[in-house]
Amino acid sequence: MKRFAVQIGLLLFAGGLLVAQQPSPPQDPGLVLHVTTRMVLVDAIVLDKAGHPVKGLKSDDFTVTEDGVRQSIASLSERTSEHANVAPPPVLPPHVTTNRPAVTQANAENSTIAVLLLDGLNTPPQDQIYVKQQMLKFLARQYDPNTKLAVIALTNNLKVLQNFTQDPIVLREALSRYLAETPALARSGGQMETPSASVPTPSVSLPPQATGAPPSGGGPDPGLPATLAAGGSNASIFEDIAYMMDRFERESENFSRDTRISTTLSALEQIARFMSGQNGRKVLLWFSTGFPFSVVGDSPSAMEAERNYGDQIRRTINLLNDAHVATYTIDAGGLAPSSLGDPSLSGRDSEGRIHLGIDANRALSAESFQRFSTHDALETIARDTGGRYFGNSNDLDGAIQSALSESSSYYMLGYYPSKKKWDGKFRNIKLQVNRTGTQLRYRRGYFAVNPLDWRKDNGERTLTGALTGNSLPSTEVTFMARALPPQPDSDTVVEFAIDPSTLSFQTEAGNLHYCMLQFEVQAFTPEGKRVKTEVQTAEASLPEPTYEKVSKQELPMSVPIRLTPGKYTLRLGVRDNLTGLFGTADLSLEVPAKRESKR
Repeated sequence: MKRFAVQIGLLLFAGGLLVAQQPSPPQDPGLVLHVTTRMVLVDAIVLDKAGHPVKGLKSDDFTVTEDGVRQSIASLSERTSEHANVAPPPVLPPHVTTNRPAVTQANAENSTIAVLLLDGLNTPPQDQIYVKQQMLKFLARQYDPNTKLAVIALTNNLKVLQNFTQDPIVLREALSRYLAETPALARSGGQMETPSASVPTPSVSLPPQATGAPPSGGGPDPGLPATLAAGGSNASIFEDIAYMMDRFERESENFSRDTRISTTLSALEQIARFMSGQNGRKVLLWFSTGFPFSVVGDSPSAMEAERNYGDQIRRTINLLNDAHVATYTIDAGGLAPSSLGDPSLSGRDSEGRIHLGIDANRALSAESFQRFSTHDALETIARDTGGRYFGNSNDLDGAIQSALSESSSYYMLGYYPSKKKWDGKFRNIKLQVNRTGTQLRYRRGYFAVNPLDWRKDNGERTLTGALTGNSLPSTEVTFMARALPPQPDSDTVVEFAIDPSTLSFQTEAGNLHYCMLQFEVQAFTPEGKRVKTEVQTAEASLPEPTYEKVSKQELPMSVPIRLTPGKYTLRLGVRDNLTGLFGTADLSLEVPAKRESKR
């Protein structure tokens, strides 16, 4: 890895063609340079008894407490979705890419921003078909052009069916092309915990032959199959074998579930980074039958394979909150009955035996708990991100409309926590307004994590993994980049222009402002093979006059990379090494071959 210091003269460079061809960063109160003093931002929806937005509230109308201690509100703004004409996205110049929503999306600052996530990984195909029908119904009858929608499908990975657009026709065409499927991860594990076998606790009870004693009794064990009775084995061995087989099956199922849930939470984190660069509060409409919050066993073999996904879910919630993404979870299963009330089931197991007594109670208890745990996970994610859970309802069309309608008007308030120690612990936020009969939706807290601790838990690998794994573009740090085709036998120079409003600056002695960035360029062939990676780190301590100039324009940097002739996809990444936040974008490049000299 190369490491060098950015010269002050370079920072004053205007950024050449990149800056001249594109507007400067939008001057929005929510986009401010981060310094060492940290403000907690809370976006809040305030509704009256009829579910309509309550408008015109002031700071004095709100009370916010953190862990029971009242906080002083430092800023408050009211945001309302504005009417915007449908327009195609801007066209970038050749050889230029960006992850800045203000550049890539028309009317990016005026609309309600929402992602429709079709979860094929955790949802049976028949429910996927129903969700698709309901979404098409919504687009046909109730679509609001003030809303910018993107449609993303989750199977074994994330796939953007349609990027953000206000055109309902384009959205309908994208949805029409979506086909329900059962991904390999879902096929191998299934969604719900399978009913447990009634297996006794294993005991170390070997047959007498195994201890050197003569066989007990004069005949074979009557419980053994005829083909094995002649061997004189004891039934307890089969109990042990049954126990181990049951345990193996549960471990296999839990491994599959672990992979499926990890993939799902990773997808939600990608979406959080993908939407982070959008201004203000965003909406994620997640259509899914979900996954269990935990798995609790009802037999010895099951208890040894118990799972709890609470910590993983809370980390994902924290990232969604940091990106101001309110999640509305919509149960794609609707009013699905339990097996007891399903007339299509006979009450028999796979071998034709009827469940009676304890077996029936155990099976129904396991099913009920898993359904409750699954719904609890969906409800927790929705509530803690300031969204809403729509369960036990077959009106998905109405759920979509309700979620988008209430998100068209909200408040953004900020406060500086009275507790200055960033100890990594969770802090509860409680918000109240002095209006009777109101209901509020807002984030329920945050982890007071020191930004400098982002390297823990393999944080260094996050950017490289995002570029290598072909993830959704991250907009936590936004930038523009250009890479012109190089001259033969020359380096390709990738020119970056970073939006300073998405960076952090530390104040040092002498009123200097320190920043440290990492740039990564990965080159892939059209077949998807990575052939070259270039990583560079840049840092600078800026005096006040330079810092003021930088804050009003892009911060430029160049990264050279040597490639042989051919076509490539360059995956570009910029990370703020003070916080771990990063941005990514892709850029196509063709390196020309060396011309043959004429004789």
